[in-house]
Amino acid sequence: MRIVFAATLVAAVLRLFRLGHQSLWIDEIFTWLAAGPGGRFGVSDLLENVHGALYGYALHLWMGVAGQSEWALRFPSALAGVLTVPAMAWLAKRWLGRDAVAPAAWLAAGSPFLVWYAQETRGYAWLMLFTTLSAAALLELQRRCDARGVVRYVALTAMAAGSNLSIALIAPLHLRWWLAGDTGTRRARLIALAVVTGGLMLAAAPWMPQIASTWDWSRLQPNHTAAATETPLRGQTTNHIAAAPFALHAFAVGYTLGPSLRELRQHAGMAPLRRHAGELLVTALVFGLLGIRGLLALARRGRLADTLLWLIAPGVVVSYFASQNFKVFHPRYLTVSLPCFLLVLAAAFADLRGRARVLLAVAVAGLWSVSLYQHYFDPAYAREDYRGALAAVRAHLAPGEQVLAVGSEEPVYWYAKGLPQVGRLWLGYVSQPGRMEAKLDEALAKADGTWIVLSRSEDLDPSDAFVKYLKQKYPHAWRWSGPGVRVWHLEDTRGAAQATLGASTQEHQ
Repeated sequence: MRIVFAATLVAAVLRLFRLGHQSLWIDEIFTWLAAGPGGRFGVSDLLENVHGALYGYALHLWMGVAGQSEWALRFPSALAGVLTVPAMAWLAKRWLGRDAVAPAAWLAAGSPFLVWYAQETRGYAWLMLFTTLSAAALLELQRRCDARGVVRYVALTAMAAGSNLSIALIAPLHLRWWLAGDTGTRRARLIALAVVTGGLMLAAAPWMPQIASTWDWSRLQPNHTAAATETPLRGQTTNHIAAAPFALHAFAVGYTLGPSLRELRQHAGMAPLRRHAGELLVTALVFGLLGIRGLLALARRGRLADTLLWLIAPGVVVSYFASQNFKVFHPRYLTVSLPCFLLVLAAAFADLRGRARVLLAVAVAGLWSVSLYQHYFDPAYAREDYRGALAAVRAHLAPGEQVLAVGSEEPVYWYAKGLPQVGRLWLGYVSQPGRMEAKLDEALAKADGTWIVLSRSEDLDPSDAFVKYLKQKYPHAWRWSGPGVRVWHLEDTRGAAQATLGASTQEHQ
């Protein structure tokens, strides 16, 4: 108990440290919008949010108490991240035994992957917490199946679904656990399973129309072939060959050791891997050894089939989604498998003895310390710095000037709140250079001067054509750059842009 308490305190420090330091990024802004900031949150808002209705409603209530600062918006996730430590200890005890409790608690406390999502205004930290608690509650039902335990399981599973629908990816594992276990409780569990299934289906029914209309389910048909006009959801990264290894690397050391997410988006090919080859090899060696030892320990405990359903089956489903252009492959869609990944490591540490255990523990602690340091302090791994960009704009903005958001637009609007003129320009116009120039001139003609805030250009403009155009046409423009965000100040743009538009109109006449 003392070890779990100590690990929980460490988790609190790691998750609350610099919680509001980084800017909100685009997905966090979407979550904020879905939570109905500053207004009523009705039934229609709740039913429209299929990506985390419970989390969105809780965030709405929390904003009414704590406000809407970065720290306040992320605190519910941080709290869930802290509570995941005792939850993992409970699950480890039920699934592996007492000897795995301490390793599981410390691994949950220090995991850079868990810290990352505990410092983000998204429902994934809640999903991992309630997935862990739901699994532990179900294992308790194998020992004693009573009404109280069934209600607890239903509530925790519903909370996981209300945080993110990807809890459905481990339905086969839960079904196995309902059917397996102590034969003395088997009949009661079969009856309870029928009741639980009906109850969860009824609870999900109000969201089914929205779920049916949100995604193109026809793409999941095995004989579906992408039409020529069906663009991959996120270019070459929708279903990349390295997706599964990347997910395992992220589970092991987070997104802040090895190539950064921005680096991977901006540079295709092997260049980022070569630059970080040392870190990648050490990570693969340390966690590869622990993984092998953990799988052997799980096989000895009769948990290998559970592991396959928990760790591999969700990855197969998400990979199929990506191959059908239904959903991109991303480690965050596999967060329901993260507790299993940590339990594999916990099983390894529980079996290790002496010098080998100490050396591997030091190796993991060393890798995680570097990853967490870079998460907190290294701008190369930071989220896009919209706050810094708009602070620079506010410091120099003159009357009659405007802000023009290009690329990722919503965070610019968030940090530009209160400014008189904020517009947007779709970066996709770069595929038609003539149209892009015309649209830019049209936007520039609306104000005496323009502050262009560009971010996330790699998805729509991987060759940086927009930046090259700005450098060529406005070589002396004032510039500012921060992590993931670039700013240009174009002075006296109204007259020149209007003249260009006038000339273009005469040509067409």
